[in-house]
Amino acid sequence: MMFFHTPEFIFLLSILLVIYYVVPRWRLGVLAAADLAFYAIAGLGPSVLFILITICNYLIGLQLNGSRKKAFIWIGIILNVANLLFFKYSLFFLTSLEKVLNIPLIPSMPIINNLILPIGISFYTFQFIAYLVDVYKEIIAPCKNPIVFWVFTSFFPHVISGPIMRGGELIPQVEHLNKIRLASNFRLGLAYLSMGLFKKILIADYIAIYANDFFARSASLGTVDTWIAAYLYTFQLYFDFSAYSEMAVGIGYLFGIKLNLNFRTPYISANASEFWKRWHITLSTWIRDYLYIPMGGSRKGDLRKYLNLFLAMAISGLWHGAAWTFVIWGMYHGLLLIGHNIYKKGKTRMGMHWLFNSSIYKAVAIFVFFHLTCIGWVFFRSSSIQQALHMIQQMLRFDQISMVPGAEKYLLLVAGLFLLHILESWMISHAYKLSESWQKHFPAPIRAFIYTAFIVILILFSQGQASDFIYFKF
Repeated sequence: MMFFHTPEFIFLLSILLVIYYVVPRWRLGVLAAADLAFYAIAGLGPSVLFILITICNYLIGLQLNGSRKKAFIWIGIILNVANLLFFKYSLFFLTSLEKVLNIPLIPSMPIINNLILPIGISFYTFQFIAYLVDVYKEIIAPCKNPIVFWVFTSFFPHVISGPIMRGGELIPQVEHLNKIRLASNFRLGLAYLSMGLFKKILIADYIAIYANDFFARSASLGTVDTWIAAYLYTFQLYFDFSAYSEMAVGIGYLFGIKLNLNFRTPYISANASEFWKRWHITLSTWIRDYLYIPMGGSRKGDLRKYLNLFLAMAISGLWHGAAWTFVIWGMYHGLLLIGHNIYKKGKTRMGMHWLFNSSIYKAVAIFVFFHLTCIGWVFFRSSSIQQALHMIQQMLRFDQISMVPGAEKYLLLVAGLFLLHILESWMISHAYKLSESWQKHFPAPIRAFIYTAFIVILILFSQGQASDFIYFKF
């Protein structure tokens, strides 16, 4: 897989952009070929599977406005879910069944042992299902141009790890590629690409060294060290995943295509509901629109609402990975959402709006929920349930809190990362004014030079040792 933060990718991207803007009539074909080449690097097998599943969804979509559309929507959903289940969860289900039945199953099924997880399968499966459901509900018309549908499906900046795009958001943009002008969003693209490179190369990869070391020594860590491990991974995951998402958005803008933002500084959330409006936004809205609401949402009473929340988040956890640690992480967030809903009702009955609307209460709520989030990430990062439970047990042993030698520098690093997160939030809320000032004081050629120099320096700083993005494995 070719990573976004490598000299090779930047070089090829530059050539592709030149071709894209020099021959506007060929843009659709240029992007279609580029998408195919980008995904083909992952291997022949995953590429053939991706093309076949794309063709199937294209053909099914064309049948969703006829008299048999109900049958075809179920064929489409079952096809996509079965594809995901087979390639991502076969080994997980069989292993779990082996433990329950105490019968060896996997050795007799070598095809399962030799399965390779196709890159981006979780993301493009959800994108296909959203497209089919939206066509079925007549929210959008079926895409009749197979090349447009292919580019919608495979647009290389987001096909590997999102954001998850809806048909109504992306297909109209692909249909009008020839109308895009170079200057329209190019500066935004360079800005997002630069920000993503900065987060990945200078922050996420740097934190990863320490986070991996702490988790490798988790069995021998004390209370403070275990919290440090959780803090470090909390920020590593955010800066790594938001880096990919912002680079994807930036590359999309370079081609004149707007992709959705996936993160809005989630660690300043005061509760679980706010967190899921800020974290992995395209996934959380997908879960809401295509799982939670179809299951009944909040329309059938509180108990049904809480059950729907719990099940939706458990499925979200399983979507992330074929392991019980991910399922528990999802269920944990389901419980946090249920707890917040119950707590919110209690606050309404209590009154005291002066307290709950105060800055002090907001700060305390953010502090508490940030630590609840860190506990959840321990399950997400741990290689086993046993490791996660041991670490959480250590984190909650308040009777053994004591500073260990060297802990101060890591706690200062964590404090600095949180302050950087707050600064990022401030910059987002003042983005328009900052952009105006940036354009006012720096002419376009100087801005372009600064962006280019910054990107080149970051790429050179990485010395070509590009590390994988965490969410590639999902």
